[in-house]
Amino acid sequence: MKKLSIKLYLVFYCTMIGLATSCITPYEPDVEWINDLLVVEGAIIAPYGTIIHINRTNEGSSSFYDPNLTNKKAVVTLISDKGTTIATAQNTTGSSYMITDSISFKPGEKYAIHFLINGKEYQSDFVEPQITPEIDEVNYQYKELEEVDIRVSTHNDDPDASRYYRWTYKEDWEIVSEYFAQYTWSYENGIQKLNQFSPENVHYCWASKTSNRILLSKSDNFSENKIKDHTILSLRAADSRFSYLYSISIQQQALDRKAYEYLENMRKNVEQTGGIFAPQPTEIKGNITCLSNPEEIIIGYIYATTETSYRLYIKAEDVPGMTDIYDCREKQLFSGRELEKAYGQGFAILSEGAVSGTYFCMNRRCVDCRSRGGTKNKPDFWPNNHQ
Repeated sequence: MKKLSIKLYLVFYCTMIGLATSCITPYEPDVEWINDLLVVEGAIIAPYGTIIHINRTNEGSSSFYDPNLTNKKAVVTLISDKGTTIATAQNTTGSSYMITDSISFKPGEKYAIHFLINGKEYQSDFVEPQITPEIDEVNYQYKELEEVDIRVSTHNDDPDASRYYRWTYKEDWEIVSEYFAQYTWSYENGIQKLNQFSPENVHYCWASKTSNRILLSKSDNFSENKIKDHTILSLRAADSRFSYLYSISIQQQALDRKAYEYLENMRKNVEQTGGIFAPQPTEIKGNITCLSNPEEIIIGYIYATTETSYRLYIKAEDVPGMTDIYDCREKQLFSGRELEKAYGQGFAILSEGAVSGTYFCMNRRCVDCRSRGGTKNKPDFWPNNHQ
């Protein structure tokens, strides 16, 4: 078999426009190539958030390819074991199929995803939906004053409830430059004066990141169905994400045992062996069957659940060890005609000099928040009122 680097598309969920829509984060292990396997990932989430990804492995490509680019679109439906069609998924982008209608789980019913593609019929096993408890708390703890552990706690008093859990998260943080840049320069417009409180300022920015690991835990070995202070993420106390205001939104899902075992197997394959096809693809083929050809191997698992979430904010002053990681002391004076060269050397305009046509410049990372990975896309939920 050929060795080839592929991207494993792990499926995660985040909130977008009021829906818990799926986020895709690539992981690129080196694996022995198995060509043309159907890869189906997703979850049935009530009331919103059902999204299914359908791809195939492709020899000669560095990623899964989308069969819909060259073939007919798949027809994806949510069905119940009572013989009813609940909803039809809409093709959103590429290989993603999303149910935008609100759905509700009925007592005693099980659910599956059915889809047709290129004249072949596929279906996941009917699964019983799990009801996810609320997250009790998300907190953070210092570890030797060098590391911050972000932890989640939850419990369920129902003796028949699931004891298996999965989490995903989305981080957002604000970036504030050390100094306010009174001017900016560009090849197109030259020197322009900035207003600190206008949307065009480069003083305030925001950045975000979505989880790219399979995060699981279980309580089946304990007398109580309780998860206490389970670490979701560990960051250095000096991480720049804590430089002003940091937020993490954690999504929690209850799983049935088979879904947990499938995801745990996937996690071990990725983290311990570096590939999704170790040791054998048949061991991770999941619960999806080709009704037209039952011998076809399909990678993926569909489960049904509800989802709960919790958001935590951490201020810079609450994290000991956070220091200025950029040298913002030195500033140099340039004339207007030298600014293009100065920008090429990593400077940005701080303020106007005493002599007309001259400007004080400083390391761009100290005056332009965009140079530290930020954008002007402020999250709708962000508590600060500046732009």
